[in-house]
Amino acid sequence: MVRINKMQESIKNFFEKPCDFRDVFVERRSSTGIFFTLSKVKQKSSLSVSGAGFRTVSGDFNRYQSTILTDDVEELLIKNGVDLKLRSVSAGFDLDTFGEFLAEIDGSMREAGKDKVKNIDFSFSLSDSVKGIWNGKTSVTSASSRAKFFVEVITSSPSAQEIASEHLITDKPLGEHFLNSCREKSFRALSVAVALLDAKNSPAGNFPVVISAEAGGTFIHEAIGHSLEADAVRYGISPVYAGKINERVASSEVTVIDDPTLAGKNGSYDYDDEGVAPSRTVLIEKGILKNYLLDRKEAGFLSLDSNGHGRRESYKFKPIPRMGVTFLAPGNSDLSEMMKKINKGILIRKMGGGQVNPANGDFVFEVSEGYLIENGKKKALLKRATVAGNGPEILKNLKYVGGETGWDDGTCGKNGQGVAVTDGMPATLIENVIVGGR
Repeated sequence: MVRINKMQESIKNFFEKPCDFRDVFVERRSSTGIFFTLSKVKQKSSLSVSGAGFRTVSGDFNRYQSTILTDDVEELLIKNGVDLKLRSVSAGFDLDTFGEFLAEIDGSMREAGKDKVKNIDFSFSLSDSVKGIWNGKTSVTSASSRAKFFVEVITSSPSAQEIASEHLITDKPLGEHFLNSCREKSFRALSVAVALLDAKNSPAGNFPVVISAEAGGTFIHEAIGHSLEADAVRYGISPVYAGKINERVASSEVTVIDDPTLAGKNGSYDYDDEGVAPSRTVLIEKGILKNYLLDRKEAGFLSLDSNGHGRRESYKFKPIPRMGVTFLAPGNSDLSEMMKKINKGILIRKMGGGQVNPANGDFVFEVSEGYLIENGKKKALLKRATVAGNGPEILKNLKYVGGETGWDDGTCGKNGQGVAVTDGMPATLIENVIVGGR
């Protein structure tokens, strides 16, 4: 952070020094939250921040500085023609009433789970933010609000301890529908956590795997999404897709799109954090690589226009190429038909954490909720499962893609920054995956 008493000189230099392009990012953000554990409210929080970031780009060199947004800073911006007129923000919410709601759910879940429930954690946050971007020619403003709910259930028996979780993110007004959804997610987590106590350990070996639409697009996000961010391609972090535009990189069943213009998704936005309106970006079309995720800087190196994927966590960070709403387009296969093709395999309903090597696409994921498939039918719940393989090779051999997309909202981390994303994928059959037990 630049010291306030030096900001006047810094801003003057920012506007006067020559560069390829410059931009100003101004943000106001308000948030409130609650954490509930051990059957009581543990913590309440509220936070309001306002700040500005200043970036100049010359070739491959970024210079970035940020400061809190004081009246003096706003006055200096206006003097230099940057008057974004951002509205005030407020994330006011009755946390006491919501705490009572959580206590009611907690009690009902403990009664339903009887002596198997060791603990239940809930967290809830509500944020309201507005941002403005000036790029030397134009200025834009954009606002967003998000409510996030998370529940984690820990169950135990004399021989085991298990964990299951669910989450919910929405930009819609909070009301009875939201509360009912929170309740539904909570009891879903309870059901899985209890069932896992008696679940079988996953078999190990090479098996076919069906990823259900309910699992969302975590696989697509991790196995290929990051590899198509233009900075990773240019810097050699992800050489798998470098220089392969208009070449075949996947089977004809694979079309991958990133479309932040889709309404109501966690990763949706009107403008990216460089003030560029995003576009529906087809990354892979029927197996042919068509594009990368571009911000202004990386687009310049390719003599292209940005497709609106320059994003940042907050005013403290410079923008970099990021995903927004990334998904595998629907195909023509049916989940039940995929299942019938399998004598023994794994059905994944929910992915857990994982790791991907962007240099070659090798991955390993935990399976939070998976089931044994025998003779084409869903059987016992499994625990301790992991799946491993190579993303590019799997996409080259993918034959079966379902017709209905499932979505999952979350936060994606890269270079120390977290941004809101949505991932989507229909049910898919992957014919050969390394399955391990933990």
